[in-house]
Amino acid sequence: MDTVWLDVQMWTPMRGRVHPFTTVVCDAPDPAPRTTADWQTWAAAYLEIVAGKDDWQPGRYHYTAELRDDGGRTAQVFTRGQWNWRT
Repeated sequence: MDTVWLDVQMWTPMRGRVHPFTTVVCDAPDPAPRTTADWQTWAAAYLEIVAGKDDWQPGRYHYTAELRDDGGRTAQVFTRGQWNWRT
């Protein structure tokens, strides 16, 4: 595994739901996390770097860390989570 995708959605409190925000393509961690909690820790740390660099709006984001096949479809989900970004 060389690449992990973080599919990110942003919470919109006015509408009370999430909407697609971005997909972050990441180098796979080496060694790969072994537990769901480890994947969540890795994903939150990666999202913090990207959000700071790209100046994301503060708020609640939902994400899925996944492996995709050659056609771009989800092949395996490592974790799903929620992450709060504050600048």
